Amino acid sequence: MAKTVKTLDLKEILTKHKKRYIEWDQLLKKITKAWKTKLGLTDKSSALDVQNALLEYMGDHLMFADQGEEKILCLAEKMTQEEWASLIFEEKNSVLTTILAQHQAKEKKSYMPLKLKAAELAVFGLKAKPVPGASALEKAISPFLGSELTLLKKKPARGKEILCLAYKISHEELIRESIQTLKKTFSLKTIADDVPLGKDDFLQVFNAMLSAGQVQITKIDDKFAVIGVRLQTSGFRLQEASQIPPEVRSPKPDVDLFRAAFVKQSQGRFYARICNMRRELGWCEERFNALLRKLRADGTIHLHAGDVSTMTEADVTQSYTDENHFFYVNLTWKETS
Repeated sequence: MAKTVKTLDLKEILTKHKKRYIEWDQLLKKITKAWKTKLGLTDKSSALDVQNALLEYMGDHLMFADQGEEKILCLAEKMTQEEWASLIFEEKNSVLTTILAQHQAKEKKSYMPLKLKAAELAVFGLKAKPVPGASALEKAISPFLGSELTLLKKKPARGKEILCLAYKISHEELIRESIQTLKKTFSLKTIADDVPLGKDDFLQVFNAMLSAGQVQITKIDDKFAVIGVRLQTSGFRLQEASQIPPEVRSPKPDVDLFRAAFVKQSQGRFYARICNMRRELGWCEERFNALLRKLRADGTIHLHAGDVSTMTEADVTQSYTDENHFFYVNLTWKETS
């Protein structure tokens, strides 16, 4: 008696894959040997062979779609082209966002050399061997950066160009973060080697910060090379950043990031918790407080006390106490007509 071949259920295969789509080569591996024989497929079949063989088993809820520049064939839930493009973007953008967020939590920096593991490279259609160069990484990743991420290039005096993943913050903030995270004694060269900026860009921004009083040179050697630099935090005012030339500022000013965090954390209400905004932005205390003071001084935002009985100790610590020792929990944004 002939053995009955189990029905080929593509939707079940997709459900077990735990994603809304599956690439054709992974799909081929999940089809049983008996069904491969029946469909005329082998382990070496092409994407086109797989697509043609499975068309009559698709049903009304599945579709074939291409993703990436390589046009990788995928079996997916049926959706519009706009929904498909959005799904692919969100998945790949999430990989980059997670990598950078983990790095920031560990190193306290908003930038990192872009080094992806084999599984992460595969998401972007890249292989671990041979190791992809900066240009290949840039081409594969650039379409999925979104509004919050960017790629920065750095060319060391020796060696290959380094591609860095970073949040869209100003160049001066990159330098400030570098100084804050380096050891107590370091030179201008140490900072320049750490920050993902070209030599000319670095000098332009550093000189502007020096003129604005944001950094201070503390030591030079016998040849007048700078071997000591520190942040000038005493008496620093945020508005001094306006002295930095527009061409070296961030493509998204801090106030825009602050406003976006307010909109997200207010969740449709007229106020947002200050502690939640701090966590959303992930800035150092000085940077956050300086901008909060400025926006409060010019009437853009208003601060309010609140009930602390439902707040955790961390929530209270990450709220705000002003120079007169008044404690604030919430902030509201002045509506403009």
